[in-house]
Amino acid sequence: MNAFIQTPANLKNAIIKRTKNNQFTNVCAQISSPQPYINSKQIKEVREKYRIHEKDTGSSEYQIAALSVRIAYMTAHIKKNPKDFSSTRGLIAMVSARKKLLKYLRSQSKERFLNICVNLKIRIQKDLQ
Repeated sequence: MNAFIQTPANLKNAIIKRTKNNQFTNVCAQISSPQPYINSKQIKEVREKYRIHEKDTGSSEYQIAALSVRIAYMTAHIKKNPKDFSSTRGLIAMVSARKKLLKYLRSQSKERFLNICVNLKIRIQKDLQ
């Protein structure tokens, strides 16, 4: 039998769950923010870090940084759900888009290319360095 009890306000209104063997667990501690919400916050933080000017939305660094966070999220999702072929296809498209942006950035400025690869920990081939 599960009983939900509201605790005093000094415990931040945490919900306590009583299990079968009379052990109490904090349900709020088990429930964290949903992963897509965390992912969107990470994307915003990275975009803020890599934008060149205040209204920057299209620079290569800005797009590469956002794609890198999305790729990391999708990689983790696909590891949990290996039969999700639609997401796998989307991941391949994102990796391809990032690869094209990196190729363009390398042709424009090798210094900026190496800087973003090092900061985002993107592996590059030795002949491209």
